[in-house]
Amino acid sequence: MPAFTDSRNLRLFMGTLLYLAQGFPQGVVFYAIPSWLAVNGQSAAVVGSAAAAATLPWMLKWAVGALMDRYTFMPMGRRRPWLVGVQLCITLMFLAYAVVSPLPSETTMVIAFTFALSSLTAIQDVALDALVIDLTPDRERGRLNGFMFGGKLFGIAGGTAVTAYFIQHHGIDAAMLAMMVLFAIPALAAIAIRERPEERLLPWTTGETSDEAMAIKPEAWWPIFRLALTTLLKRDTLLVIALLITYGIHQTLSDQGSAIFAARVLGWGESAYGNLVGISNLIVGGLSLLVGGVLIDRYGPRAMALVGGFAGLVLFGGYAVADTLWTNQTIFIAWFLSSSLFITLFYLSFLVMAMRVSAKEVAATSFALIVANHALGGSIGGFVLGPLEEMGGFAAIFGMAAITLFLASLFTLFMRREAAGPILIVDETKSVLTTD
Repeated sequence: MPAFTDSRNLRLFMGTLLYLAQGFPQGVVFYAIPSWLAVNGQSAAVVGSAAAAATLPWMLKWAVGALMDRYTFMPMGRRRPWLVGVQLCITLMFLAYAVVSPLPSETTMVIAFTFALSSLTAIQDVALDALVIDLTPDRERGRLNGFMFGGKLFGIAGGTAVTAYFIQHHGIDAAMLAMMVLFAIPALAAIAIRERPEERLLPWTTGETSDEAMAIKPEAWWPIFRLALTTLLKRDTLLVIALLITYGIHQTLSDQGSAIFAARVLGWGESAYGNLVGISNLIVGGLSLLVGGVLIDRYGPRAMALVGGFAGLVLFGGYAVADTLWTNQTIFIAWFLSSSLFITLFYLSFLVMAMRVSAKEVAATSFALIVANHALGGSIGGFVLGPLEEMGGFAAIFGMAAITLFLASLFTLFMRREAAGPILIVDETKSVLTTD
């Protein structure tokens, strides 16, 4: 088979498939488990703690990224050894979750498993992102991010819906076994493809270290941290970090607030909310594949982030004050689906901006340090979820979600065009950043 560097279509296909695998455990820890806890009577504080436990490992991706930049089994590539290894660990973690099978009242055990599974998924994410930054031309990143995010949303949809169905009808043990099988199928793609043509598929197969990969691999710790920290202190990088923290707060308030709202105000069970998340992710994932990345490449991540931020302000702010409509399930579904579309534009935009400001030589460390701030914001959102509910109920939760998304979009106004502008394709081999 051709290698990842050989074909744009192969990069699009493999990126979609591998992020599909990543989406399955994310659907479990960020949607299905919090909904399961809420439906079974756990407080907003407990649901928020589970969300924080799922988010916290993503703040530490930079440490894993440094290890990936410094150590790997080079005959298999810079990133694939880590990717294949962690996917095996995720499969075993689903099995362990099924064997222990904690009850929703055993909150310590549930949160511990959630943290462990999310930690492994975060490591997988570091390896995938670093592989993309290493091997994808800048002119393809918007479209590839659209395909990858679409694949991840399909995975999240499947992970949420399948887990919710099996929990409700067969129990948590059956749900985790089902997810183990569902995850393993697309994850096998990491074994079937090389990063570069001359490398090995597996440690015991034939192949050799790529000279190109070896030339950019740091051989000491200091160059890794020096380059990563230098990148981190640049103006555009700091603005991306501020954006990510603010958006992370929004995402937790939006995701977990919606799950609690559906359980308490609408009286939905795990399957009902899981199905809505699944439908939403299928719709949004399809649009990401078809047009999301193309729009960002054409108009630039700044423009799309501002569209998403303004639309989020209107949708979340409007729903926060329209409490007389809260019991109308049709309006809730329409609101949930429409807000998901615009949030996706924002999400894709920040991925492209974060990749642009990262240092390619230490992509795992640099990109992970930057994107970890999204998880920091998510943890903050998890911790303030309970106090916001006590202060003003769902009006306060959704109102703060509106403010934080809009505020995050405003940071893009201060970024240079190199970080936030559109890409102009000059020919098949060159691309430049246009003026805004």
